[in-house]
Amino acid sequence: MMKSNYFLIFFLTFLTVSCVTKPVKEGPYEQAQWETKALVKNLKQNKNQSLTIDVYAVKNQSLRLEISALMGFQVASVVVNPSEISYINFPQKTFYSGANTEAAISRVLNLSLHPMNLARIAFDEPLSGMGWKCSLDTLGLISQCDNLQKNISVKWSDRTEGKKKVVITAPQLEMQWQFSAPQTEVQFKEGLFTLKQPTGFKAIQIN
Repeated sequence: MMKSNYFLIFFLTFLTVSCVTKPVKEGPYEQAQWETKALVKNLKQNKNQSLTIDVYAVKNQSLRLEISALMGFQVASVVVNPSEISYINFPQKTFYSGANTEAAISRVLNLSLHPMNLARIAFDEPLSGMGWKCSLDTLGLISQCDNLQKNISVKWSDRTEGKKKVVITAPQLEMQWQFSAPQTEVQFKEGLFTLKQPTGFKAIQIN
């Protein structure tokens, strides 16, 4: 798969998704949405890209990313659950679907991170999978997760009133991910965590 697709899954588009929101509540929550912004650094090519990422997630069940580049340019939409992944590349008019594995992501992103771990990052949970070791800060909140074998580090910082910064560092990229406070009193619309092949888009199976 072409390296020009590098930013595809993590980063590139916005589809407006309707849901009803209320103010943030205190304590544990099972589903939420976040408005986030990311600065993605392609370390190999020495290029930066600023992105807006809307995150919708149900803990341990479903994740949807709606991602846009500058001026709201719509490029990708991503839906994952523990076993399946699907995503749309709007500029290339392609629709990808298949098993949700680290291999499916790494061919596009050069990043061995299971997509469901993106939801765990949002929910402030330790990353799961072989080789991950995580630590807590003095308040008992997740602070850092490292995978020495894959040379990947995830660090949480700058927590203020529900906001936070997460930095993901890997051999070929660095992502500085700024989260707004989560909206936790949400009612997700039916079908939010499903993607369908748009008319005229080419279907590609992820093996």
